[in-house]
Amino acid sequence: MSELLGCDAVGCPVDEYRIAQCKVGNATLKAVGIANVTTIADTRPFTWTLGLQERPSAGNGPQITFDRNFYLGTPPSLQLNGTTGCALFFEGIAANLTVPEDKVDSFTCSDVLNKDCVSDLITQAQLAVKAGEPAKDSDFCNEMRESLVDKPPSTSLTGDKPLEKTDQSQCRPTTGQNYDLSLVTSQQQQSSSRELEQLAPVLYAITPVMTIFRKGDDTKAGLTCLKLVESKANQTTDDTKPQGSSAGINTPFMAYFALVSLTLVFVL
Repeated sequence: MSELLGCDAVGCPVDEYRIAQCKVGNATLKAVGIANVTTIADTRPFTWTLGLQERPSAGNGPQITFDRNFYLGTPPSLQLNGTTGCALFFEGIAANLTVPEDKVDSFTCSDVLNKDCVSDLITQAQLAVKAGEPAKDSDFCNEMRESLVDKPPSTSLTGDKPLEKTDQSQCRPTTGQNYDLSLVTSQQQQSSSRELEQLAPVLYAITPVMTIFRKGDDTKAGLTCLKLVESKANQTTDDTKPQGSSAGINTPFMAYFALVSLTLVFVL
């Protein structure tokens, strides 16, 4: 896995407080984490972008709502030519994963997950579809679900979802030149306060994302671990975790998730 990049790398607009204001579609992202993904679908890498936005308060209470948005970046004029893809988001374990202190700026999934687990997951995904079987979108991704999710350790939500391009006229949170960006899924999280012990797991959470593509009889899978990346302008995320009892938007956020995975079909 290549180095994760953040707003500093893509030039997110900032406000007077040096807080990122990356408007993408209907979301305004305050922090992002971007990773390149090599696939058999194209010689150019795809990108995964994790973006965080805080929703406007619905009332005067202390509850805070956040969205963790996952975007797929694809090369312009991409032609899949019969290639089918799926993604598995292991968001349910994200808050429990940590990066070794000496690898904060550059880490792989093997640094935060058991190495054998990573290898076995990729192998199992690549062997899940038998050679010669038709690569229908729903069938292919259902087989991925049955192979990787129906068996321990978690349950899943599944569904076919065609991707729609997201407006990037004000901010482009992808490292690919002129890449299209599509919102694949969004996980809403809530916190009852801005206490650091409650907020921290949102900014420091690491979400493993398995990207699987099939082209003909060739199936390739890869695991990417996404997290928000510190902006040097305001030290939002990967900085040494702050001490204290309260924080604003540039401090960690908390959420509570059931242990689930989400499977989506890419129909580009």
